[in-house]
Amino acid sequence: MLLPVKKRKIGEVLVVEFEDAKMLDEAVIIEVGDELAAAVDECDGKKMLLDFSAVSFMSSSMIGKIVFLDKDCKKKGVDLRICSIAPSIMEVFNLMHLNKVLKIHKNPDEGLHGFGRI
Repeated sequence: MLLPVKKRKIGEVLVVEFEDAKMLDEAVIIEVGDELAAAVDECDGKKMLLDFSAVSFMSSSMIGKIVFLDKDCKKKGVDLRICSIAPSIMEVFNLMHLNKVLKIHKNPDEGLHGFGRI
């Protein structure tokens, strides 16, 4: 099975990219949640960018994983930023007021620049 996420470092930033266009399958979401939790511990630069460029739809369960990840990052001192959210998903984020809680950027370049110097 293809890993649901791909991780790479750009300077001090751990960039996590998602492979599935539709984040619906509960087994995949559980695996993604595990990968994200591990990524927080791997984040030695204390900066993480989630890149949703490939994702066009996600279930509420996946949104819950993102909220949990944000809380975990705050607890561990990791600066979490998110980028490239599809307009349909962004509507849900706005309705849930997640746009006020999460640091959301239009694209990866903007997200990386949001950290300042990398």
